[in-house]
Amino acid sequence: MRSDRSIYIAVLTLVVTMGLGAYVDLKSDAMHTRHLEVSKGLERMVRLNQQLTNMLIIAVLEQNTLRTASYDTLHADFEATVQTVGKLTQGQSLTEEITALSDDHRKLQRVEDAAIQYMRADRWTDARRVLFDESYVLTRKMYEINSETAISALTGALAMDEERFNRIRLAASALRMGAVVLLLWVGAMFSRRLRTELAEQARLQNEITASHQALEEKVLQRTVELEDANRRLQALSATDGLTGLANRRKFDQEWEQEWSRAVRQGLALAVAMVDVDQFKAYNDHYGHPSGDVCLKLIAQTLGHAVQRSGELAARYGGEEFVVILPGLDATEAAAVMERVREAVQALGLPHARAAVAGVVTVSAGVAACVPRPGDDAAHLLQAADAAMYRAKTGGRNRVERAADR
Repeated sequence: MRSDRSIYIAVLTLVVTMGLGAYVDLKSDAMHTRHLEVSKGLERMVRLNQQLTNMLIIAVLEQNTLRTASYDTLHADFEATVQTVGKLTQGQSLTEEITALSDDHRKLQRVEDAAIQYMRADRWTDARRVLFDESYVLTRKMYEINSETAISALTGALAMDEERFNRIRLAASALRMGAVVLLLWVGAMFSRRLRTELAEQARLQNEITASHQALEEKVLQRTVELEDANRRLQALSATDGLTGLANRRKFDQEWEQEWSRAVRQGLALAVAMVDVDQFKAYNDHYGHPSGDVCLKLIAQTLGHAVQRSGELAARYGGEEFVVILPGLDATEAAAVMERVREAVQALGLPHARAAVAGVVTVSAGVAACVPRPGDDAAHLLQAADAAMYRAKTGGRNRVERAADR
């Protein structure tokens, strides 16, 4: 705010001093022009008066009226010059000098008018007497002295006015210099303040940019974490918590998709139902923790057996599992499940209550078909489930195929 006020003061000072300087220059020029005109007027008055006087004296000496033929013209010119000088000197210090000149001229004029009358009446002696009278000569000398005095006064007034205007010019120049210095100081202060503000703006901009970058990184990190959490949540929602296989919900979704795809493409689709043999007896004998370990190992075996695209092993419920085998007929699907049965038996998990083999085993039922539009996917599941129960009732630790459809 202080620098702003200083700028206003400096600009106002410059404007005022420039206006004052212009005013002084105009007044000075006008003064010089007027004084020059007055000076010329005074010189003309002296010259015309001298001509008039000389004209009369020569005419008297020669007693020749023709010498005064141009007297009226010169006299009219003299009167006009007197009036012009009087107007130019109104309100100035020369008024008294010009008034004195006018009084002397009137006195001379009266004598000269009388001399002219005498000349025109051929009264040359009377004309000579009045022109050479001591009072006329004295008045003419006074007129010449007053003329020189007026010219000197004019020169002095001109010098005084010039000095006064010079002082005003010097004062205006000093004020302009002060205003320029003030503007330079204000400019330096403004430049320093501007650099400080620009540096502060740059610092704030860097902080804002750093904050934005940090925020973007945090948002990106939170987004990645959220996406990862969503994936984990989605995986948890589709995964059986104990075995790590797909849960029943995931199976239902995949089964519907695979059934629809097989219908569209006219491909074979197989499904297998797997049940752990005499698992209740295993839990009762070895305890539930051991039963959980048993289910995990069987789930790993199923997971290793189904690796092709579209194949899925899921926990169907309790000790039951279900396997989707797209693109396989009943024979091929039964072969896959036979390998699973052998792998489970090869685990060699002891089962003291087992009716066969003395280790943990599984029974599986397989069903396959080429689904057509309008067929019910649940019928194929029911067929696989029925085949599994036949395997269990037929001695366990075996794979049964459903009837061809």
